[in-house]
Amino acid sequence: MLRANESVASLWTVFRIVFGKEMRELRRDRKTLFWLLAPPIILPAIALVAAVFIGTQTAHLVTTGFAVTVVNSGAAPSLLAKLKASPALIVDEAASADAAGTKSITLIVPDGFQAALDAGQPVHLQLIQHDTSFASTLALGAVRSEVAAYNDSVLTARLASLGHDRNWLAPVTLDETQAATSVASASTSGVTGGNAANAGIGAIFLPLALTSWLIGGGLGLIVDTTVGEKERQTIEALLVTPASRIGMVIGKLAAVMVVSLIVMGLWLIEGVFLSVVVQAGPQLLAAQGMSASAAISLIAQSGLSIGGLIGVLLLLFVPFVIVLNGLVMAFCSVASSYRESNGFLFLLQLAVPALVLISIFSINPDAGLGWYAAPVMGTILSIRDLFSQTLTSGKLAVSVISTSVYAVAAIGLVVYVYSRDWALSRR
Repeated sequence: MLRANESVASLWTVFRIVFGKEMRELRRDRKTLFWLLAPPIILPAIALVAAVFIGTQTAHLVTTGFAVTVVNSGAAPSLLAKLKASPALIVDEAASADAAGTKSITLIVPDGFQAALDAGQPVHLQLIQHDTSFASTLALGAVRSEVAAYNDSVLTARLASLGHDRNWLAPVTLDETQAATSVASASTSGVTGGNAANAGIGAIFLPLALTSWLIGGGLGLIVDTTVGEKERQTIEALLVTPASRIGMVIGKLAAVMVVSLIVMGLWLIEGVFLSVVVQAGPQLLAAQGMSASAAISLIAQSGLSIGGLIGVLLLLFVPFVIVLNGLVMAFCSVASSYRESNGFLFLLQLAVPALVLISIFSINPDAGLGWYAAPVMGTILSIRDLFSQTLTSGKLAVSVISTSVYAVAAIGLVVYVYSRDWALSRR
């Protein structure tokens, strides 16, 4: 009993020393620390600044108005009135296309336009965009919108003259509903969108984004704690000590896990914020005279629903990250150079997204539970099902339990590698 207690105390001491060493070296290496934490901070900030800039420029152009020249406007007096009534357009008239110039959108009206409409005949307008600039493209869209609105008003008038309404044009309609079977269906519906199309898109891109977070977290740090030890010629100092190899491995993996969880946490915080805004924003904008307490309650409800999603993701992420980190650490411990280890990381960064695409397009949601017990693929399938709202409690349990077993096996593999001097020595 005394020997067992001494062994545990020794293991804890080695773990604490190695963990402290790795974290101390990381704190001193400010450049590495910056590039580890920069992506989840800088990239969303750049995207936000770009969105604000594009939004303000678009709002300025819409407020100022887009120039459009109408050729032969006398043939379409009602259409001309519709265009001039639009606050987004600055309408000019020209007698011919040559007189219209090329500095604005040109709308050419054919002769007999109004007479053909009154007779119930189809007519054709010609819309010319003289360049492909951002402002010109927005102007083209504004003109299209106004012409489409005018077309709807003409169609409504024609149907009314025949005793029909717009519903007469759609004799068969579909009411679509989704049967949510996911363990976090309420939260995923808020993240992926309110309709099936948005949910389908989210079920493809969100698993890709999440797995990119995982392989972009602390894997680069593992290279430094393994191959870097060889390059700096400090690995022998560890090997000649009587310290427990298990303590070394767990200490190094714990340091990498801390960094991985910090990076992943930053991504999740931003994801939660954006999801709450997306879910509660339209309701807040649509509500007139909503009190501050009601608005806070709405935001809190959105945050709680997404909190369930975050909880499920953490159950899937933590053992999965340990598996990835363990496999990378085992390989990099044997690798003889940064070039060799970086080649392996490059293949891993290609392999994981490839497995995500295979899980989305090649494996059905009703696949057997054996798929969810498969290494790596089981977690990927669970993340896929989570965002497609088909993840059941049984599949989640199988995935988490099996991945936890693989995580222990990955740590055992690293311990085995660290117990072999030939694997850690420089070659």
